[in-house]
Amino acid sequence: MRNSPQYLRNDAAKRCAICDGKFGLIRHYSWRTAFCSRKCADRFKSREESDRRWLLRLEAARQTIAVGITGFRNSEAAQ
Repeated sequence: MRNSPQYLRNDAAKRCAICDGKFGLIRHYSWRTAFCSRKCADRFKSREESDRRWLLRLEAARQTIAVGITGFRNSEAAQ
């Protein structure tokens, strides 16, 4: 997806958010983001889902580390 400052405008989209292709007669949308085809919309949804899974794994790892540190501190205090 295009993240450069020249594309961060509030006006109507002129090109596809995934492939930068021109729009045809039909535009496909997901979360107010315009795509040129169903294929690009599906690619966007799969990226969104993979990002969500990655964030869930990151949060689980953070909790595991936090529990490990807390357990280590508790064992130090007990001695």
